[in-house]
Amino acid sequence: MNTNHEQTSFSIPLSIEAHAKANQRRQGISNSENGKKAYLNTLAVYAVNYYLDCMGFETKVSNADNSNPWMLSLIDLADLEVTNIGKIECRPVLPDAEYLEIPTEVRADRVAYVAVQFNQSLKEATILGFTTQTLAKVPLSQLQSVDNLLDYLTAKEQTAKVNIREWMKGVITEGWLNVEEIFNPRELTLRFARNFSITKGKKIDIGLQLNGASVALIVKLNPKNKEIIDVKNQNQDEIDIIVQVQPDLEKSVCLPPGLKLAVIDEDGKQVDAVTSRQNDNWVEIELSAKLNEEFCVEIILGESKVTQEFVV
Repeated sequence: MNTNHEQTSFSIPLSIEAHAKANQRRQGISNSENGKKAYLNTLAVYAVNYYLDCMGFETKVSNADNSNPWMLSLIDLADLEVTNIGKIECRPVLPDAEYLEIPTEVRADRVAYVAVQFNQSLKEATILGFTTQTLAKVPLSQLQSVDNLLDYLTAKEQTAKVNIREWMKGVITEGWLNVEEIFNPRELTLRFARNFSITKGKKIDIGLQLNGASVALIVKLNPKNKEIIDVKNQNQDEIDIIVQVQPDLEKSVCLPPGLKLAVIDEDGKQVDAVTSRQNDNWVEIELSAKLNEEFCVEIILGESKVTQEFVV
């Protein structure tokens, strides 16, 4: 094996519980080779799930086909759902392997492929790194590091598409907060004088560091027809939306000059943009969107950019 010495890895002990789950998953599979695949796949998912849980990511292990040994014998599957991000594939790597092998049936609908190497006794698993390439074989020396995996998943989580209609039903998207949880009562009075029926906010910390501080992306909604979410085929109904960027008030009352806020339509065209000046407390853009319309918001400062996608 010829791995890049600059890569970082993460080792995980494989407990009795992990082996019990793996043994249960291979029960009923008559073909010994397929049974071994199911066993190792289960251990690989266990290891990646353990690691992501330690790093604060919410995950959901797939139980698909667990009760169907015949189906398990036909597919080489080791997927793990990461909330608000998507599926990652946890691929076993044997001790003497030089490649991460990706089966044909999992070369789609995955945000990443994570290489999990076992020691000879199967008592320890090491997460070597990951790739986003959908190739049959990827050299282990070409894997991106575990540290990069965390950054990659965090960026994916931050740009996950937000369904505004869910807010109108009272469902708050993961990572978004009511503004009362972001600003103190005095600042709420000063900054949110205009009456909008729904206001949510999200702190932006990754990829846009402002002298150690963060900014908040604020979205205000005012449906022109408040029954819009319950009535079908009313695509002409619109929602008034204001998007704002405000500073983290625990650090600063002003945005840095030169910060750009832009709205991009579903065709990729910039429909509006505004740039902060010296001593600006916030920047904002007003727009209207129809039911099912998509748009994204970009926050740009220098070479740093954060993108958030929305669907109405």
